[in-house]
Amino acid sequence: MVLPPAASSNESVEARIREINDAIQLLKSILVKRFEELNIYERLSVRYLIIQMVEASASICIRILLNAYNETVEGFPQCFTRLSSKGILPEELASRLRNFLVHRYWTISDEKVYESIKNGLKDFEEFIIHIRSFLERMEKHE
Repeated sequence: MVLPPAASSNESVEARIREINDAIQLLKSILVKRFEELNIYERLSVRYLIIQMVEASASICIRILLNAYNETVEGFPQCFTRLSSKGILPEELASRLRNFLVHRYWTISDEKVYESIKNGLKDFEEFIIHIRSFLERMEKHE
């Protein structure tokens, strides 16, 4: 049985969504440059912002599974797969987010990090859309 998430849970999820959106905006401002034009501080910022988005996304995922379904997960990658099985995320998106975690793109070369996030930002934007849609459906059932 699905339980509606508590209002404080929604506030926490919205706070994490704001973190993701802030990181996306900062990354977009950096990614307008070609990789070769990035200084060391911008390269390190890209890594940090990716970690921030991943942690915030996983936090949202864990909170929804716990509060709405009373379920826990073993690790972050499993979390996105579980949201997919609940119909919250499309399977393809869950797979891409899971792969982002499994491959730990932020631990590889700066250029690979740059390329992966340039293509991966849309996945985090899509994640937010699906999470907000789920929250709206839950509010209607309260």
